[in-house]
Amino acid sequence: MAMMHNSIISYYEKLFAFKQYHQWSINEIENLMPWELEVMTALISNYLDAMEAQRKQDATTRASMR
Repeated sequence: MAMMHNSIISYYEKLFAFKQYHQWSINEIENLMPWELEVMTALISNYLDAMEAQRKQDATTRASMR
């Protein structure tokens, strides 16, 4: 039962994030196949990780130029 609870919470967290931060409609999200939602979540997560790494690299570069 706890596993189902966690997956429901996870689903609604993803639903909220796609709606709030990426302006997807609830219909668009709910029409995705479950694996599509996982793929999109992974792609966005990878993108955000890359952007954060780039931001840190830029900050380090700027700091070394001083």
